[in-house]
Amino acid sequence: MPDAPANLSDPGADLRTLSIVILVYNRRDALRRTLREVEPHARAGAEVIVIDNASADDSFAVAREAAPWARVERLDRNLGVEGFNRGAALASRDVLLILDDDAWPEPEALRSAIALFAARPELAGVMLHRRHPATGEFEWPFGRVPGAREPWPDMGCANLVRRSAWQAVGGYESAFFLYRNDTDLALKLLGAGGAVHFHPGWIALHDSPAARTKSLRWFFLSTRNWVWMCRRHARGFTRWEGIVLGWAWAHRLAGRRPRAHARAFAGAWAGLFRPAPRLPASVTQRGPALRQLLRLKRRLRARGSPRPDGLRTAGQE
Repeated sequence: MPDAPANLSDPGADLRTLSIVILVYNRRDALRRTLREVEPHARAGAEVIVIDNASADDSFAVAREAAPWARVERLDRNLGVEGFNRGAALASRDVLLILDDDAWPEPEALRSAIALFAARPELAGVMLHRRHPATGEFEWPFGRVPGAREPWPDMGCANLVRRSAWQAVGGYESAFFLYRNDTDLALKLLGAGGAVHFHPGWIALHDSPAARTKSLRWFFLSTRNWVWMCRRHARGFTRWEGIVLGWAWAHRLAGRRPRAHARAFAGAWAGLFRPAPRLPASVTQRGPALRQLLRLKRRLRARGSPRPDGLRTAGQE
């Protein structure tokens, strides 16, 4: 599992190869912060596309006012993660940076990742290590992973993906609507024969309360989508091991919240008995990538435990 070449943090990495796609939904203040953070990248030549997912607040107007250097589009209705697909379809550069409206990369991490894409034409994706800007807490304790790792079976809210690889696997699975779409994307990229890279020192800041407090919607959609993901990417024992472990973890996170347990059960039921979205023809159903993901999550979850109120501690997602 190779380390990145030592010279990849060169500040001369060409940001003109980058399209930044930001999806916003009813979070104008978070969006303002994210736009301030990405403006230097735009000034350095990156293309910036903001998609408003039919917000009920004035996020669209805020984006137009705060980022005259960006292309800003508004959807007629909230399409969930399909909004990212719409933004990526407008992009013209070689590499996509996919950002939630409350996330942004550290400049050094971004330039290192862009240089890695330039050096390795076979590279399909890079996951950045997500950390809360105020608390410094990591969403997963990936900092304990020694050095750069490949193949890497996960992604988060700040992904870098080669645009041609994104197109080849169809981007995010729109049927997921929210949650698990990033991990599913990593497995699709691997299943299509691409390389996915992770370096624990390449940081993205994520200022999201959802990373700490899980909503009832999360318990349904995340559990359903996890089951669908396991059905999509593995067969036999690995598929069922993944389903059981993910379902059990949702109930562990639910703690003393009966309604959360009910929604997790409903999500698992839907995942099992509703048809899972079909994989693109370019993606092979590869159990090894899912097995690697399960090993990784078991190891890291053992280092953190859920609180009874359903809040996360280190080692949870």
